[in-house]
Amino acid sequence: MSQARFRKSLVRRKNQTQFNVLLLGGDASYASVLKQALESRLPVVVTVVHTLEQAKKLLQQKSETFFIGITSIDIASVLDLSAFKNVDLLGEFNLPVIVVVDQYEDEIRDQLIKRHVIDYVVKGNKFDSAYICDLIARVIKNCDIKVLVVDDSKVSRFILERELALQKFEVVQSKNGLEALEKLSEYPDIKLVLVDSKMAVMDGYTFVEQARYNHSKEELIIIGVSGSSDPRIAVKFLKAGANDFIAKPFNYEMLLCRISRNLDMLDAIELARSLSNIDYLSGLYNRRYFFEQGGKLLASLEANGQANGPLTVMMMDIDNFKKINDGHGHDVGDLVIKNFANLLKIHFPGDIVARIGGEEFTVISQSPQYLKSLSRVDAFRKSVENEKIQLDGITLQYTCCIGVCNEIGDDLDGMVIQADKNLYKAKQAGKNQVCG
Repeated sequence: MSQARFRKSLVRRKNQTQFNVLLLGGDASYASVLKQALESRLPVVVTVVHTLEQAKKLLQQKSETFFIGITSIDIASVLDLSAFKNVDLLGEFNLPVIVVVDQYEDEIRDQLIKRHVIDYVVKGNKFDSAYICDLIARVIKNCDIKVLVVDDSKVSRFILERELALQKFEVVQSKNGLEALEKLSEYPDIKLVLVDSKMAVMDGYTFVEQARYNHSKEELIIIGVSGSSDPRIAVKFLKAGANDFIAKPFNYEMLLCRISRNLDMLDAIELARSLSNIDYLSGLYNRRYFFEQGGKLLASLEANGQANGPLTVMMMDIDNFKKINDGHGHDVGDLVIKNFANLLKIHFPGDIVARIGGEEFTVISQSPQYLKSLSRVDAFRKSVENEKIQLDGITLQYTCCIGVCNEIGDDLDGMVIQADKNLYKAKQAGKNQVCG
């Protein structure tokens, strides 16, 4: 399969809610247990075949359907290359392979690394199913990650790209540090950089120092690489701001482990940051995030000479929410909060939408449409009024009030206060109103 064709198939897979895994194994009992473990923990559908002929026929019909392959091998002798026929078949259809082996031997490992194998696991280890699940989860995440390879050696770049592509990364190349900085600007979604130490125009250390002006360690993983035996090189990379260092020559397993470890740390940081910004009940941004990002938007407008906007702040409140809680219970009140939050997400895509406490919500938008008309805001109010929540044989409906401010003041607090005053006016006017 060509690289272009492979990339197109990968895009289709990324757009799927589930990923298809082909499990080729002779042990029906183990295959059944593994299938159940994978499908219960991951967004995958596992197709099990027990013979090489079944697998070949299936792959010939729809090889692009499958995201990854898993197979087992039973080796009496590593000299018997026919023992690797399952692995070779999956590799023939450009399918990355996870191999389950009965025992670990260096010779077996060497044979597997030469093939289209992303990793292997020893069968019978009580954690083997969990390891395979974690590995596939990591590969699924890799589909959304761009990696920048920076090296003045075309051969080194080719080898790294080949091994990274096996892990489903999208690879971008640069031949020196200066060009790599340009690539970071061109591709702001790059998450990982592998950079060599010695290069013309700009070396690896200078690149790291320059890259860190705009990309923190919590946003961009940089791993230094060098074939020198000088132990000071690792220190120079780390002091320049690199997250990690790998000495050449490194084997595929070492590369995989170091990259996975660093990306797992990045995932943990992003998760912690997300949890600190998200309201647990509604799934919207919380009060802290709203004021932090809203303040940045306002400052950005002023810095760019756009002191008159456009910038609109909306304050929203669910009418008679206390009666809903008292009459139906707090569980029903929570359902109303979630329902209102979902409507907000639908009607205000691209805007900052937050729950700032209780039944109070806010939206901040840079759309110029609100300077001309509040018809879209009123359309949201009507959609809330027409919403029907079915609960144990009864239909619950509710309304909301919205206060709007699109006159930029000295700070975000002033706009919020004005929007809140308009919200109060809407309440005083009889509720289920928009005032701005």
